[in-house]
Amino acid sequence: MKDVTIIGGGISGLTAGIYAQLSGLQSEIYERHTIVGGQCTSWTRNGFHIDNCVHWMTGTNPKTELYQLWTDVGVLGNGQELLKHDYFLQVNIDGVKAHVWRDLNKMQDELLAIAPEDAKEICSFIKAIKDFQAISIPALKPNEQMNFWDKIKMLSMIKALPVARKFGTMSIDDYIKRFKNPTIKALISNYLPKQYYVLATFFMYAMFTTGNADLPLGGSDMITNRMRDTYLSLGGEIHCRKKANKFVIENQRVTKVEFEDGSATETKNVICTTDPSVSFALLGETYMDAIFRKCYADKKSYPIFSEVNVYFSVETSIAHLPIMELFNCEHFKIAKKTHSVLCMNNYADEPNFAPEGKGLMQILVVQYEEDYEYWNNLYTTDKEAYRQAKTALVKEIQSRLEKHYPELQGKLTEIECVTPKSFNRFTGAYKGSYMGFVQTPHVEKMTHTGIIDGLNNFHLAGQWLLTPGGLPNALITGRWAVQRLLQRENRLHDFCCKKK
Repeated sequence: MKDVTIIGGGISGLTAGIYAQLSGLQSEIYERHTIVGGQCTSWTRNGFHIDNCVHWMTGTNPKTELYQLWTDVGVLGNGQELLKHDYFLQVNIDGVKAHVWRDLNKMQDELLAIAPEDAKEICSFIKAIKDFQAISIPALKPNEQMNFWDKIKMLSMIKALPVARKFGTMSIDDYIKRFKNPTIKALISNYLPKQYYVLATFFMYAMFTTGNADLPLGGSDMITNRMRDTYLSLGGEIHCRKKANKFVIENQRVTKVEFEDGSATETKNVICTTDPSVSFALLGETYMDAIFRKCYADKKSYPIFSEVNVYFSVETSIAHLPIMELFNCEHFKIAKKTHSVLCMNNYADEPNFAPEGKGLMQILVVQYEEDYEYWNNLYTTDKEAYRQAKTALVKEIQSRLEKHYPELQGKLTEIECVTPKSFNRFTGAYKGSYMGFVQTPHVEKMTHTGIIDGLNNFHLAGQWLLTPGGLPNALITGRWAVQRLLQRENRLHDFCCKKK
């Protein structure tokens, strides 16, 4: 019997495994899929590499605590190259182009030239981003383990407080009403869901402009492989094709995990990193606490979102196109919802994603819970109708791509179409959500310790424990789960005792 049994081999599970091994705890990971990585996933199709996760990664600035975590798990450091672009996003609305530049002064000058009528709000917007550059996510310890000096260090973020107070109860949709120009509105509102509180936009752009949200060369595949190799090098064990079916609970302890293939393993401690909807199904719904019940029940305050991702191969290089462009287009429908914006992600900087002389692009369309229900209903009731709906959508998107990029007419071929149902089928994601609950204004930020009442040897970890989720929170909660486990056993002094 190992010291720690980890269910789920995604980013959080691999992180928990690495820190368990570094702390002298023998661990093993059980993963339902054929490979580890969870939602940080990629695959090859027709000679093209499909990356269905990472577009940017918080924690690439060496001065941050997150960078230390990424280094501990093997993702950063040791010569790992980062893609550092001059701009994060180009927005093109009816031919008027604006950028999220790394140089905020350059960004302000460009926005003022485009929309002098919005000068006051543009300057306020840029100042908010600059003030949010003071934020650095606390990642080394969970809050209850911080001492006085740990909390004193957080005072360095005080510069962001006035912005948080001023705009903290405002959604992105509310905030863009302060602007007149449609291109400026799109720059602020069309990358993240509009229900998000606007502070999320300030934070995202602040991280990029401080070099704290760059992209590791190799993307999701590199991240997952480096973490897997780090874990295995420390003596950890990985078991794939092992889908957990039930947690056996005796005397307030999870004593055994039963798997779908009929096998089982006895457990001393369990860290469960699966989607919480899966975790509580394995435990039994009675173990779901008030925090999660509230989030799942209050869909307006804690919505979820997903995407349709369509990948096209291009019979020529597309290095001349923007690295990421959001543009308006002719209206099209998914189910009953009308869309008029597409976001194109260009992989020209990744040398191994497409054969030489060819290109690969990803098109993203935001989806919500009701959209998931549309795709799920099609898939469960009529798989042929599901396939036809995907085919029709791909044609709609391709025609708009060829209109926007006329030089690509006749050179695009669909490689893959990923729907919210795809996210759910292959990763177990709740209703296809690849992030956690959306952080909306007027509601308390969702945080969870991962400790479940009535279970003494069980911890949750994963992006759903801290809104809005994503890779950094999966990483953080994996580390914190090990720290909390050790604290319960009065062995916190052993944390990372074997770290070189």
